[in-house]
Amino acid sequence: MKRRTFLKGALASFGALGLSRLVRGDIPRAPLRLLIIHKPNGTIPAAYDTILEPFADLSASMVVVEGLDIKKKPNTPGEDHGNGMVTFTTGGITFRADASSVPLAERASIDQLLAREPAIVGDAPIRSLQLAADVRSAALFTRTLSYAGRGAPIPSVQNPQAAFTRVFGSLAAPGGDPTTVRMRKQSVLDFAAADLQRVTGSLVGAERERLDRHLEAIREVERLLDRSAGFDSSTVAQQVLAIDNAQLDAQHGEIGAAHFAIVRAAFQCDLTRIVTFGWASGQSQLNFSRLLPGVENLGYHDITHMGTHVDQDGTAVHRWYNERMAEMLRTLRDTPDLDGRTLLDNTLVVVWSEMRTAPNHTFDSVPIQLFGGGLIGGRRLVYANRPTNDLWLTIANHLGHPMTCFGDAERCTGPLPDLFGSM
Repeated sequence: MKRRTFLKGALASFGALGLSRLVRGDIPRAPLRLLIIHKPNGTIPAAYDTILEPFADLSASMVVVEGLDIKKKPNTPGEDHGNGMVTFTTGGITFRADASSVPLAERASIDQLLAREPAIVGDAPIRSLQLAADVRSAALFTRTLSYAGRGAPIPSVQNPQAAFTRVFGSLAAPGGDPTTVRMRKQSVLDFAAADLQRVTGSLVGAERERLDRHLEAIREVERLLDRSAGFDSSTVAQQVLAIDNAQLDAQHGEIGAAHFAIVRAAFQCDLTRIVTFGWASGQSQLNFSRLLPGVENLGYHDITHMGTHVDQDGTAVHRWYNERMAEMLRTLRDTPDLDGRTLLDNTLVVVWSEMRTAPNHTFDSVPIQLFGGGLIGGRRLVYANRPTNDLWLTIANHLGHPMTCFGDAERCTGPLPDLFGSM
């Protein structure tokens, strides 16, 4: 039976008895997930309420957080976007390796710290997923959201076809027999695993570590095949196949929507519980004039610094992004989860930017919006002069990670009060 058919039948028969069981706690709670979304170049403070209007019908699940500051490393001219991104996601600062001019993070990012916690990721085959609609940038750290550790960036997948293949195994032709495909893949995996196991005893040190990574990769694919068996991914596949990856500007919205469709399906199948998604780099040169008639014919980053109508064009772009994200959030809100709630109820979505205002690069009270995932919505919370590290500390505790400090100690002052209500 297809998972979609099962879901419909299960939810149709849930009824009053099912709801009462849910209240009593007889039905297990679906896992909490985390979706981190980066939208570059801050906001337009004078137009912030206007920019947030696309989320109006989602306000019951939304909390606007204000007052938090990104405590980036001072005196970093020309590198503010990347430093803001690194400090927000890792709670630390950048460094340059010997004989290198490439800035990298000192620490693991929050998504990777959470992905190491069994209580959070459970048995999900993919510990975390890194996606992006546009990774074009001259500087690595302005397009990177995830770090495995010191100097270890994890690249985001821009191509939706590649992301789909990572999650579901292949973009098989319509009408293909998924059972046959799965059996063929499983036989190859069995052979590869057995072959690698035969040489395990003769390897030591770094060679043994490399082998272990290969075996873990095989086990991940095996778990993916088992978990996604029976799920009809054809609708998502059709959406992904419609993307022309040579049209990054013209299809910016469609690329983002395709990635979000993959994320929703991955959450439904419990293939992953932690996802980072970047709309574009902190120095994005994406041209919005084709998407928003009237916006100046410049790259987005250039508009924020050299545009003739910075506030007007910036407001239009920020609203455009929020309209796309609101569509995605509605699909999560309207998709039932296995415990009778919705995917949005069980997914904490964090939308953020690496700075408050792009023209003069300010990092106080950066724009952050939270959705779903155990929040008491309809609120605007102000945490004046608190570091963004405190936000991630609070979120980590909420998801089940018992950390007492996130990032550098001087950038962490403690959990934010009243952010989450009772589950």
